[in-house]
Amino acid sequence: MAKDGKKFMEKIIGKAVELMPAKHYEAPEIAPVKKELKDSRVALITTAGVHLKVDKPFDTTGSDPTYRVVPGDAMMEDLMITHGHYDDSQAHLDINVVFPIDRLKELKEEGMIGSIAENFYTFRGYIPKTRPLIKKSAPEVAEALVKDQVDIAILTPG
Repeated sequence: MAKDGKKFMEKIIGKAVELMPAKHYEAPEIAPVKKELKDSRVALITTAGVHLKVDKPFDTTGSDPTYRVVPGDAMMEDLMITHGHYDDSQAHLDINVVFPIDRLKELKEEGMIGSIAENFYTFRGYIPKTRPLIKKSAPEVAEALVKDQVDIAILTPG
């Protein structure tokens, strides 16, 4: 599609989204931090479409409310991005731009944080059909974080 045609389609889609009825949800209660950072267990959660190279890629053709699990000890070279709705060129050069896994490991080594969660959780941020995310995926991830005794979750966008 020509560049002008793409801009035209983006304008039409943008106007359609503005006119869509939206359901409004109350903001969730934020749990107070009860530990010093140096004693806290920390997890990463991203909507940047990061996943292990061996995992099934996110569906970029529609609304994909699923998530992927990335072990806390995963290496940057084991990761890739499947998203399609943001400029991920810099993230492909250094995934820490959207998923600061190496920086978190450095903070652990420096004693700034107590420990790294057993698993991190990743989503593809473009999810127009949010009901499955709200009803299934998000509660599953929240339950897993509680089970892993995570004190702090660092959220990064994509």
